[in-house]
Amino acid sequence: MNKKQLQRILVVIFGLAFVGSTGAVIIGSLLRKDTPVANNPVAETASPLEQLQAQASGYEKVLAREPNNINALISLVQIRLQTGDLQGAIAPLDKLVEMYPKDPSLVTLRQQIKEELESKSTESEDTIPKPEN
Repeated sequence: MNKKQLQRILVVIFGLAFVGSTGAVIIGSLLRKDTPVANNPVAETASPLEQLQAQASGYEKVLAREPNNINALISLVQIRLQTGDLQGAIAPLDKLVEMYPKDPSLVTLRQQIKEELESKSTESEDTIPKPEN
């Protein structure tokens, strides 16, 4: 057997080994049933409000490290609005308006929240019974 024949035989053997191993992986992945990723038992048992509060806590930790993190600021505002915490949404929203003063949607949202807070405080003052003298 000369050197060229030996090279051809080795190329064929290695080629078949490569095709066989690749084919085995592909066929195995097609036949395998997908198993769900391990679920977080805490997330399953927590109420949606608790999950939102946990997410808000995570974003607050990010903002402690990176005060100008836009994604964390936006997400924190969204979560605070979803949970009805209008007062808590003001601070991150103010930071966003400070960073993007020409964004009309941010300015408008901040104004709407402040108006809503003012109307709630006015309503609560009206419902408090006044002492009679």
